[in-house]
Order: sequence, then structure tokens, then C-alpha cells
Amino acid sequence: MKKSCLRSSTVAKNTKAVIVVSFGTTFDEARIKDIGGIENAIKIAFANRDFFSSNTSRIVMKRNAEKGLHIKDLATTLADLKELGYTDILVQPTHILHGEEYEKKVLETITKFKNEFNRLVVGTPLIANKEDFSIVAAALATQFPLLQAGEGIILMGHGSPRDNNKSFGNTYNSLQKSFDAMGLPVIVGTVEEDDSPNIDTVLKVLAMRNYKTVHMYPLMIVAGDHAHNDMYSNDEDSWKTKIEKIGLKTSGHIVGIGRNPAIQSLYVQHAIIAASVKQT
Repeated sequence: MKKSCLRSSTVAKNTKAVIVVSFGTTFDEARIKDIGGIENAIKIAFANRDFFSSNTSRIVMKRNAEKGLHIKDLATTLADLKELGYTDILVQPTHILHGEEYEKKVLETITKFKNEFNRLVVGTPLIANKEDFSIVAAALATQFPLLQAGEGIILMGHGSPRDNNKSFGNTYNSLQKSFDAMGLPVIVGTVEEDDSPNIDTVLKVLAMRNYKTVHMYPLMIVAGDHAHNDMYSNDEDSWKTKIEKIGLKTSGHIVGIGRNPAIQSLYVQHAIIAASVKQT
């Protein structure tokens, strides 16, 4: 991932830039392979634009800075690009849903800078409308192994105690319906216990299915703390432990969906659509 390290003494030779903005992660492998996978795909697709990256999580930025990795927030990055003379800015978030991070830290920031550039456009998150569920489900399916009889897939999403998951009914239930329609043995859940379907629901569904082994994946851009600890650790309250307690074998796949080429392509498509929109 390219560090955002701009100096006011530098003058941009290009007037066009693309910014990929992510929640961020303190896990180096996830930053390089998961977020970096999306960033590299967009960098290639928009070779005519100078590339920059930013984060929305202040906690992540603070912890990374303590390690010597300085990644700026979107507002600071936009201010830097304005000072450097860029006039045409494309912003593509790597967020999955139209949730609080996207609304408060991406869209509101974009609104504040609308008049600072000749053109400033922003792409949508991975799931932005009802049609995206089946498209995203098909993209996620490309990373699943060839399943044998008695094997299934568990996807752990983040979820939210807010109302973001209730978009289009229920985001995770809608994804579940897409997998069901495809005939795939997938169970979708959320790590947030106050959201649904949570681990209790996942265990109830597992009890009704005849799986012997389940492959477990994070339904998150990065394989970070939730993937390593909440999903697939030996902790007493991890999903792995709870599922194995009911007699199933588990196989952990600690990879964020950001390194899935099919998911990367969807973000590129969203960015291309945004880049084609005329500034109003």
C-alpha cells in the first residue's frame, strides 16, 4: 500500500487523482493483501490518475502511526491534493455497506470539498442496491473450495447495532437468500451479537443441516481481529470453538474478501461508474 506522504513543495504534474478510502487495519498482511488487492486493481484500471489511499478509522490510523505507518484520513488527503493542484478527483471506498463509516466519514467529507475541485465524484460501497446481493454472492462463491458431501460454508459478517443492516430488509438475510437461490450450502452470520443473524442463529441452522465439516470465512474486506479471534481462534467464545462443540469439524480461511479478484472487479466497476458521472 502506498503511504500518503505529501509535501506542499511538490506540484502535481497530473491534474487527475484517484483515492481509495478504507476503514483500515492494523494487520500488515491484511493491509497488503486485502485492502492492497482492491487498491492495486483500481490503480491498474485508472492508470491515467495518480493514486492515493486513506483510512476512515482514527483508531487504526493512530495505531499504525505508532508503528511508523502514516496513512491520512480522507479530509487531509483531499486538502493535500487541492494544495498540489489536482482538479479532478475520484474517490472509491472499500466499505461493504452504506453504513455509518461511509455516510459520516466519506459522503460528509465529499460534501465539504465539493467546491474545492473542478470535479469530485465518489463510488458506492460493495452493496449499494438490491441487485448487488446476487452479484456479490456470485463473486464470493469464486473463493470457495470444491465442496465434498457433508461440507458447508460459514461466512462471518460484521453486522451493526445500528440500523445499517436493515437496508433493503436485512443485508445478511438478503445475501443468505442469494446463496440459497444459487443452491450453495452457505450460512451467513454476524459477529455483532445485537445484530442478526448472530452466532446463536448460525448454530440453530447448523443443527438442521447435515454438515460434517464447515469452511469458515470472514465476510469482511480484511482478515483482521474479528477473523483471527472472534471467528477462528481457540478462545472459548469463538465461532470455531462453539461450532466444534456441537460436533462439527472446521476449516479456517483467514483471508479478507479484498483479495478476491471477483470482488476487486466489482469495486473497479463501481469506480468506473462514478468516474463517468458528470459533476453537477
